Amino acid sequence: MSALDERAATSAVPEAADFDGIRVGMVSDTGVAPAPAAGAPQLPVAVIQAPPVRDAQVTGIDWEAGARPRSVGVRLEGIVTRWKPARRRGRGRVHQDVRLVDADGQVVERARVTWDVPAASDVQDDESAPRVAWDVGTVAWGKHLAARLAADEDFVSAVETFDGSVGIRAGDEQVEFRIYRGRVIEVARKTPEGPTFTITGSERAWVDLLAAGKNDLVARLGRNEFRSTGNNYQYLRIFRAIMLMVDAARLAAVKEKPSA
Repeated sequence: MSALDERAATSAVPEAADFDGIRVGMVSDTGVAPAPAAGAPQLPVAVIQAPPVRDAQVTGIDWEAGARPRSVGVRLEGIVTRWKPARRRGRGRVHQDVRLVDADGQVVERARVTWDVPAASDVQDDESAPRVAWDVGTVAWGKHLAARLAADEDFVSAVETFDGSVGIRAGDEQVEFRIYRGRVIEVARKTPEGPTFTITGSERAWVDLLAAGKNDLVARLGRNEFRSTGNNYQYLRIFRAIMLMVDAARLAAVKEKPSA
């Protein structure tokens, strides 16, 4: 069971009142309800039962069906996967992964939902450690991670002979780490020659990996929660470095509890 599973809330709406109080990993959870009839999507309608905070407004839903329920009831679960300042002053944007899960743990329906959320303060940007540590795939997150890797002798050794760029993608966000002679020499949304290879996962997949009790990236790759595209030889050659990057990201995130 992941740390996020252990933090599942009992009420439909978290205690946070507005955008400022939201943290990635916050869980909204309703009780068990009757399972949806076969072929009848319920999630787009039910999603409003699991808002990240009160007065949040849905601005987008990307819905998909899953397995047919084997049990008589389902639970609606929502988890915040990204926190972003909005273009409008005094507002914020929150991404949430929402799922209908049956008693056997099967995902019956799921959706990636975007919310517009009121902010108590005038939030335009926030690059503080609590936010950045969970903002996988952004340049701010990449620079935060690169600073940690510069002091990691094992990472330096693992990429000593590597000359290229490693891409990390979470949902729609991607950052590239340009590496040469054991050092990250550039962190950018796009490097001059593009990524040598890219590790891709959904926002939810990255949140689950950072919050899990151990670095189980290999198992998650086997379950297709993550995938690698690009130069497979280079990917396998420096895979140890990839694991060390995940270790560093997890260490930064664990200091900021998901529902803190």
